[in-house]
Order: sequence, then C-alpha cells, then structure tokens
Amino acid sequence: MSIEQNTVYSTLLPRHIRLLRLNTNGLDTDIGVFEETELRAASPFYALSHSWSEFAHDTSIQIGGYKHNVSSQLADGIGRLRALASHATSLDPPLNLIWIDSICVNQNCTTERSSQVSLMREIYSGAVRTLIWLGPSIDSSMLGWDLVDRIYQVFRAHYPDLSSPEEIPLRTYSDSFHQASGLPDWTSPSWRALFQLFQLRWFTRIWVVQETVLSPQDPIIVHGDKLYPWHRVEWAASWMRRNGYLRLHQTPSALLHIDNIGYLRRARAKWPLVALMSITQNKFHATDQRDKIYALLGLAAETPREILPDYSLDIKQAYQKVTRYFLEHDGSLSIFTRSHGTNGSLSKRRRKDHFEDFPSWLPNWSDFAVDDSNIRKSFSWLHYSDNKKPVCLGFPEHYVAAGNLSLKVHVTEDSDVLCLDGMRVDKISQITSMSDEKILRSDFDRNFASIIARVCAVATALLIEKKIETWSMQFIQTTAAEQQRLGGRSWMQFFEDGLAYLYQLVLANEKLMATFALYDSEDGHFLQWLKASSENGEPEQYAALARNFCYGRCFFITSAGRMGIGPSDSKVNDTVAIIPGGGVPYIIRPEADDWLFVGESGPGFEVGDGGSTCGADGEENGGQGLGEEHGSLAWGK
Repeated sequence: MSIEQNTVYSTLLPRHIRLLRLNTNGLDTDIGVFEETELRAASPFYALSHSWSEFAHDTSIQIGGYKHNVSSQLADGIGRLRALASHATSLDPPLNLIWIDSICVNQNCTTERSSQVSLMREIYSGAVRTLIWLGPSIDSSMLGWDLVDRIYQVFRAHYPDLSSPEEIPLRTYSDSFHQASGLPDWTSPSWRALFQLFQLRWFTRIWVVQETVLSPQDPIIVHGDKLYPWHRVEWAASWMRRNGYLRLHQTPSALLHIDNIGYLRRARAKWPLVALMSITQNKFHATDQRDKIYALLGLAAETPREILPDYSLDIKQAYQKVTRYFLEHDGSLSIFTRSHGTNGSLSKRRRKDHFEDFPSWLPNWSDFAVDDSNIRKSFSWLHYSDNKKPVCLGFPEHYVAAGNLSLKVHVTEDSDVLCLDGMRVDKISQITSMSDEKILRSDFDRNFASIIARVCAVATALLIEKKIETWSMQFIQTTAAEQQRLGGRSWMQFFEDGLAYLYQLVLANEKLMATFALYDSEDGHFLQWLKASSENGEPEQYAALARNFCYGRCFFITSAGRMGIGPSDSKVNDTVAIIPGGGVPYIIRPEADDWLFVGESGPGFEVGDGGSTCGADGEENGGQGLGEEHGSLAWGK
C-alpha cells in the first residue's frame, strides 16, 4: 500500500506516546506498526539513541503500510533491531517494542514536538534500557573495540575492587607508566582504530547525553553486529582521563564526553540546567540549535514553565528566554562566559552560524565549527566534588570582583536590550594581541614562548611604578588567570612556578633581558632575584595554565596601570566594568545610547578599586553614572 507520509500520524492524546512494534518477519517490507499508549501504562519497551543524519532522509521504510522517509543509517539500524527481535539474545525482556524519537514523534508538528520533548525524561527513564545505534561497522571497528577491552582489563588489573571511577587516583601521563601498563605502543594501529571509532557522530550529539544518562539499566551499544556494554567504555574513559591520557593528541576527545556522561549517570543529585548547559555546550552538537537547551531539560533539577520546550520560538527568542530566567533565578553572570560578543569576536567567527541578529550580551550556546581545544577557555567554574550534592555554576571562590553585591535586572521594552546596575572601574589604554582568527591552539602552544615574551616586554612599562616583586606577582596572576588550583598548586607553589618560567624566558631572550635591564635599579638584581626565588619552581606548571587562558585573548594595560587579559576583540578606550553577580570584570564599549558587551576579563579588579557606580534610578552613587542619562548599564546589539 502506498500512502503519503504525512498520514502515518494521528493526533496524540495528552501524555501519550507512540511505540513501534517491530515486525520480526525479515521478508516483510513493513518494519512494524505504531501503538499509541499512555506513557505510564506502556508495556515494557526499549528506547533507541542514534545520530540524526545531516544528510537527506532519502531511504523509504514502511510502517503499518504507510511510507516514511528516514536516513540510510537509521534504516540500517531498524534492520538490525528487527534482527535482534527475531533471534534469541541476552536482552531481557525480549525486544518487541521500541521508542525512536525521529519516527515515533511527528517531526513536522511543532506542537507535538514540544509536548513530546517535555516527556523525554519519563520516556527514557521508563524504558527497560537505552540501545545505542552507532551505525554499520567498518574494517577497523573491531580493532578499536578490542583496545577498549584492553584498557578496561588494565584498569581492572590495577583496581579490581573499585566501585566508582572517582576512586581512581589522579596522575599525570608518563611514558614509563604507559610502557609498564601493557597497552600497545603509540605506533600501533589500534590507537588509530580507537580514534576512528570515537569520531562517529553519535559521540558529539547533544541528545545522547540524556538518552544515556536516563537509562535505568546499563545501556547497550549496537555497532554493526557487535553488542557492547556501556559501563566498560565508561570505566575505560575514566581510567584514561585520571591517568592523563586524554590530554594527549593521540586519544579521541570523545572519551572525555563519555566520562562526563558517566559522571552524570552516577550523580545522586540532579544538576541545574545552567550547569548541564555549561558542561555540554562546546562538546556536543545539535541539528536544531534550540536543542542545546531542550535536549537537557529531561536531566535538569528544575523545569519551570518559563523554559519548557517551545519550538514556536526562534533560536534568539529561546536563548533570550532562558538567559533571563537564569539571571533572575540564579543571580550570577557566569553564563556570560559565552556571550555573543562583537562582530570582531574570534569566538563568534568560529561558530557554524553567526546569528547576526543576536545582541552582543546574549549567551550563544550554538555549535562551534572547531573542536573544543580551539575554543577560548571560560573563567567560570563548575563546583562539583561530591556526586551526592547539587552542582553549581559560578566562579572560583577567589574571584570576587563584585564582592557581595547582588545582581539587579531591570525591565526593558526591547528584548534585545539588557539593563543592569554596574560601575566603571577603568579604561583600556594599551592592547597586545596574543592570538588571531587563523591561529589554532596547537600553533599557539608551539609559539607560546615568543608570544608571552612579547607580552612580557610590553608589561615591563609598568615597572616604572611597581617593584619587581609586585610586578612579577601581578603578571603571573594575570596571564594564568589565578587558576593555579586547577593544577593542584597553592599560590606560593605556583608563584615559584611562574618565576621559574620567567627566569628561563629572560635567559633565552636577549632583547627581553635588555628591556628588563632598563628598569633594574641594581645591575643584575632582577635575574638574581628570579633565580633565587624560583629554585623549587616547575616552569611547565605555569606555562600549561597560561597557555590555557591566554589562547583566544589579548593582554591589556589600563589607564590606572593595571594588567588584564580580555577578549581578542578588545580595543583601546574600551571600559572595564564591574557588575553585581559577576566574579570577574567585563569589557564593554559605548555605542550610541547603549553599550556593546565585549566579554569577560580576567580577575584582578574588585569593588573598592576606585570605580564609579551607577544605579537604575538615575542617581549616581559616589561617582559618574555608567550608561546613558538614567545611569543604568544598557547593553544593546
């Protein structure tokens, strides 16, 4: 029977879903029939997690006599599911009913999509378990899975009794440990096969996070003819991460994604939506950029009406709605770490879509066109160390730019304008670029010594007003963003690390040494002090963090003689502002009657540094008002 595709669906009753009952007769072209059921009354069913194809849905399948077009990969997956349903397998109960989002939901009906997405948590947590379809296997797939098994076996040989990956001791990677582990040499084709395996698109799709996390039983990976238990991949990824392997270019970044998903599966407390979006926004991609929000709602601790799925909103409207919700309910500006920025923003130009209608302040959670390593690192932090406690997105505890001042959001008639209280504390007087649009992270790391030497030479101008000890401390703090805790170092340890790096840098650069000599009141005092003060320092500890936080940013000096690092598109005469709710200062730029939001700056500015404040009532509080006549900070486009 041949009937148009749009007649395959009937209107679903509230809280009802469609399940596909698989046809086990392999000779029949009909894959099965839809059964509509109230979700809580559904018979045991499985849920499928698969990668939505970027290519045309040009393969025709037949459901209950009706034609339906899907991608060739999904058609292959349905064929594999029918084979599993028709033969005895380890699946218990047998595979008869399955829920597949791309065909069990009428994707052409906006109302149905919105209502079914709001049921995702109950659907995936109510299924027997999630089946993960990776697609047909290729020749190297088995070699990659064999290496996953070997990594898992090495882990279990070292830690036979561990119950949680968090119990695996942290260590940095070492060649000697790797050689003693029994894993293949890096020249082995097994590592290339592993890399190819985890390049599969499923591992970067945003929907797979909740589809995997919510599975009541251990998910099962279906790759070609192979069935593989999820927990073995999760343990292997966690062991590699905690032994420093995932910092190496030979290992696929998708293993880090698996470790993050594993942590969410083990979490006893639900994560707030803002934290879920923070941990996934750069690593996972979506076909529909609204799903960077909606695909996570099934995991979120909160699902208020203000942020329920609504596909009648466009991308900008959806992002504005959730941004205002976060600002009003969380009181933190940590979400502005990924704001859209100005037209000159390096981060903006590295996204797949530029969204020219986005206002500069609006957080942009859309996909990047580059991988995670080539994206500017955030100054915000996810605070989580105990999976029994709620996670919080904020700033490191020592990032206290706004002190205890509370964020205040003012109502505006124009949704593209955000109006907040704030204060101006300084103005940029000098800019030194550290990376441009063309430089990738690998090139930046390779050239870091020459880049930081150039920055250092510019910063020496401040030695006219500062003692060498004070200057060195501020330079190290600024260029590493005071993030020494990421490396497990105390400030004093890290200060020595930075001094050791500076000592090496100056010794290797005659021009830089000559520059320092101009400000050295006692001939040779600076070098002698550096050497004596850095004897126990490890220069690479400093370099690793400085590379991390300087990439994609510029170095600047302010009118008041402060150092800072900010967005790559910062300009001379840009304003440094402190805004309640922000642990860091922000770079803003006047435009007409409003301000452009350039982006977050590194720490080093605090309330009480002599800034001018403003309030929304138009009265100045101790200085010149920030913004237009009424004194509020209004960010426009």
